[in-house]
Amino acid sequence: MMTSNFSDISHLPVLMARQPIFDLSNNIVAYELLFRQFNPDAAEVIDGDAATSEVLLDAFTNLHIADVLGDKKAFINFTRNLIGNPLPFDKSRLVIEVLEDVECDAELVEVLNELSASGYTIALDDFTSEGITGSLAAHADIIKVDVLEFNPQTLKEEVARLRPFNKILLAEKVENHHIYNYCKGLGFSLFQGHYLSKPELISGRKVPAAKLVVLNLLQKLQDPDCEISELESLINQDPVLCIKVLKLANSSLYSPRSPVETIGRAITYLGLGQMRTLVTMLALSNLSDKPNALKIQCLVRARMCALLGREILPEAEQSCFAVGLLASLDAFFDQPLTDILDSFPLAAEIRDAILHYKGDYGMILRAVRLHEDARWNAIDWSYFLTRGIDHNTFNRFYHDSITWQAEADLL
Repeated sequence: MMTSNFSDISHLPVLMARQPIFDLSNNIVAYELLFRQFNPDAAEVIDGDAATSEVLLDAFTNLHIADVLGDKKAFINFTRNLIGNPLPFDKSRLVIEVLEDVECDAELVEVLNELSASGYTIALDDFTSEGITGSLAAHADIIKVDVLEFNPQTLKEEVARLRPFNKILLAEKVENHHIYNYCKGLGFSLFQGHYLSKPELISGRKVPAAKLVVLNLLQKLQDPDCEISELESLINQDPVLCIKVLKLANSSLYSPRSPVETIGRAITYLGLGQMRTLVTMLALSNLSDKPNALKIQCLVRARMCALLGREILPEAEQSCFAVGLLASLDAFFDQPLTDILDSFPLAAEIRDAILHYKGDYGMILRAVRLHEDARWNAIDWSYFLTRGIDHNTFNRFYHDSITWQAEADLL
């Protein structure tokens, strides 16, 4: 139901973030979509029933949600007031998340059973067997467990209590590979968290030869003294990379007036800065041992940094893209980020931005990462508002970055 004061806040911007949900093979099977209305004057998030079905409908319409989801499902948090009024959305694509603080009673159980019978998938968010949602376990399809709320032994005991319900178990807030592997062994089949974007550090591990080739190429690309002829020679040595560069240079993303048939022509047309960016992201996409989800996240982050940089630092758009891209190198190479960056000929301001969020580059990268986590109230909005970027613009850049990554078809 719509809250009584909705008319007072319906004009406020709606911020959206998507957070991937992975299967056992680390493929993205769904996105949790998080929406919040934001008050620019008070610079605070309006929560609870302010995110009514009208707000969600507006977001679905204006954000072209099909572009955001692709062919994946959408997990969406529902308050008690909204559970009885689900979105007019393809039932096979929508997972209704029942929040942990809902009032559990016979009416709620009846509504959930009706929704399930009509084809909706029901998930319980932040589930604990002893909490309010515990009695709802039999009426859900998916149970989400915040694994950070348990130690290894109590998590094992919690999973044992859940087994008789025979539900799909989703581990959320999986922050590293150790937690992921432990949850996988317990029987979880869906995962949500930052573990893919963290390096899997193993003592004594060396960078494989194939990855060293990519790493050496990336180091050369970031060298400000790298000449056009040298870059052309590097690309031409890798036939697969060469073909991908030409394919992308001829795509609608760059819209050349005439066909680009050689790497030299591509460099001339795109410019050295843009060419560095293009080859860097193509090189990372060639690391076949890393899941597509990591590459998707990395490219969306880099593109959003570039779009924000275009407004704030017009002459440094490509540098902003590089900051967003290079900030994930530790996850690609499973090495400490400081060690990797030590081998790169990076300007001090770029290195400081990646490692310490310093300067304008750092402000942009930090804001993009906070946006990924839906921690909108932690973003320094005054910094962006004084530079002409409001909440709607920020949200548009996020959507444009997702669309750009999909159109690039690199994966």
